[in-house]
Amino acid sequence: MKILIFNWRDLKHSWAGGGEIYVFELAKRWVKMGHEVTVFCGQDPYQKLADEEEYQGIKIIRKGGTFSLYFWAPIYYFKKLRKNVDIIIDVQNGIPFFTPLFSRIPKVAFVYHVHKNQFFYQLHFPVSYIGYFIEQYVFPIIYRGVQVVAISETTKEELVSIGFKAKNIKVVYCGIDKPNSKRKGLIKKFSVPTLLYLGRIKGYKRVDLLVDIFKDILRDLPSARLIIAGWGTEASGLTDIVMRSSVRRRVDILGPVTNAEKIELLSRAWLFVNLSIGEGWSMAVIESNMHGTPAVAFNVPGLSESIRHGYTGLLAKDREDIIKKILKIITNEEYRERISKNAKKWAESFSWEKAAEESLGVMQKLVNK
Repeated sequence: MKILIFNWRDLKHSWAGGGEIYVFELAKRWVKMGHEVTVFCGQDPYQKLADEEEYQGIKIIRKGGTFSLYFWAPIYYFKKLRKNVDIIIDVQNGIPFFTPLFSRIPKVAFVYHVHKNQFFYQLHFPVSYIGYFIEQYVFPIIYRGVQVVAISETTKEELVSIGFKAKNIKVVYCGIDKPNSKRKGLIKKFSVPTLLYLGRIKGYKRVDLLVDIFKDILRDLPSARLIIAGWGTEASGLTDIVMRSSVRRRVDILGPVTNAEKIELLSRAWLFVNLSIGEGWSMAVIESNMHGTPAVAFNVPGLSESIRHGYTGLLAKDREDIIKKILKIITNEEYRERISKNAKKWAESFSWEKAAEESLGVMQKLVNK
């Protein structure tokens, strides 16, 4: 098959995240299976990337910025792409590419999560209201009848709540990169109780709330430490908050980290914490689990599914509750070791190969049909 993917960003983009990992992990496996894959995405405003290049057998075309790429997508489709495509993957990252309006070939919409109030965390008026309106009311109408691949059951339920039919939605979970067997057993936990946040620093992720909560953690556990790894649009503001905080000497902001550094942090941390208002899933939670680190989060969409409460981590209902849940894990060694083992077993059940085969099966049915 010749597969065309419309996606917001690619892996080299400065703000690439879990969505890009999901698409490219699947795409590079489709290429190995003998299929042709082209990704149309936006250009990076912070670094000049090639307008066209090949990455692990995937052809990448970059045009437009954060919003203008939606304008360029149909133009490039008609000018250069439509004669060499069997199926389209339209990745909805808050706003879809509206491919049903300009293409009649089979298509699949990839949806990570329904953003809802996240628009108001990330965008200013009136763009926030436009995004919210499109996702809640326009998207379900234009994509009525289009096959959807959702990243989790939570996302599927949210799609049904805004008007999609459950029969048109297939859940394909993320995979996970298995740790290098040569490193197994070589990485020890930090000597002091260490909380870790690793991921993009965005408003809806509420990393600033984690810093504020950490003050309460230190009252009960003065030796505790918080590590924040990653970068994002709110990173500079967060850095300012930390530097002005009374806990600044117990908080380390590392910025972007390499894959090797990421593995070491996930392996050595005592607990992974994500205070997001909601996710489609949480690849970072599963990655931390793979390296034997349990997770704590609020009981919100996505995280309530990636964390198995009481088995691989804990879910909390509010601020006071999450402080209790964090302290329960980092102060109880026996309990922490038990759920750490469970977390690793849970993570090992996910596979990129399985995800690639399941998603490819969805596309093949549409093309054959």
